Amino acid sequence: MNRVISVLIGLAFLLLLVQGLAFSQEETPKTGDKKFDSYLKRMNEEAKGDPEGFIRRLSERHNVPEQEIRQAKEKHGLDFGETYMATVLARRTNRNVNEVAEQYRQNKGQGWGVMAQRMGIKPGSPEFKQMKAEAKGHVDHLRAKNKLRNKEMEREREKEKEREKAQQKTGKIKDKPTGKIKNK
Repeated sequence: MNRVISVLIGLAFLLLLVQGLAFSQEETPKTGDKKFDSYLKRMNEEAKGDPEGFIRRLSERHNVPEQEIRQAKEKHGLDFGETYMATVLARRTNRNVNEVAEQYRQNKGQGWGVMAQRMGIKPGSPEFKQMKAEAKGHVDHLRAKNKLRNKEMEREREKEKEREKAQQKTGKIKDKPTGKIKNK
């Protein structure tokens, strides 16, 4: 019995170790600029709350069709930060997002900083700094929208709790679709 427990504990530990390694190897797009990289990492986290909103805003801000962005993201398996970089570089270099994503995929180990440099945007240049500032703005916008969405969801949960309490007190249930009150 003790041996079985020891084996199970060992397996659980091994599973946690493997998951930890997989999580730590999750890539963050590399630009050669630590602050820019941190914006892209946060963009990945925040965009998960509203993926369609992320693509819509990216499309609006950079005048690139949503479908073009979506296709490049799906075809090349880009995360949100990579999708942002492919879109921004495509726009600044008058290329298609899919073309930029394809080049990145072929040279992924070199990172976005090298990609930008090959496309004529040097690290530290005014264009690079503007891309970085826009990334920060994008992250701030995503964070604010997520915060607002979470507050709205919390308010809805509170309203639902209040409705349930009122129903319990009166013994009557309000039918949501019709608004009619029924006895329990």
